Amino acid sequence: MRKILLGVALSVAFGGVAMASDYIVVNSSDPAIKRGQAYDAGARLALGAGQTVTLMRASGEVTTLRGAAGGVALPGARLASADAARFETLRALVQPPPEGRTFGARRGGICPALESLTTLDDIVRVAETSGCKTVARQALEAYLANTSEAAPK
Repeated sequence: MRKILLGVALSVAFGGVAMASDYIVVNSSDPAIKRGQAYDAGARLALGAGQTVTLMRASGEVTTLRGAAGGVALPGARLASADAARFETLRALVQPPPEGRTFGARRGGICPALESLTTLDDIVRVAETSGCKTVARQALEAYLANTSEAAPK
């Protein structure tokens, strides 16, 4: 019985560690809010009037918020089924790449053509399996640009 209780306690204690947040910052005019930061739905951001922040969910949904005197609350409810691995892959692609030379960055063969990576699923797959992070980053930037252009203003 003790082993079962200990197992349950450990799973509760460490279960939240792998849970992904809901939003990744992909662009911000506020220097205090950095690209690649993660936030939960409903979180309050100290985003001043005149400032903007663009956020992305692991699903690919892109949202731009405009600041107000009291800050802004992130929309939506917490997603219970967020894919933590997908979220972290996208977060790594959004964050600035490491500086300097990275050996072994092209493990897995030749990278696909940038133009062939048109969906978020394709971008994540290439980033996770073939190690073509530079191409995946470029494809994600193109995806974000296309999504931002299509969004109503």
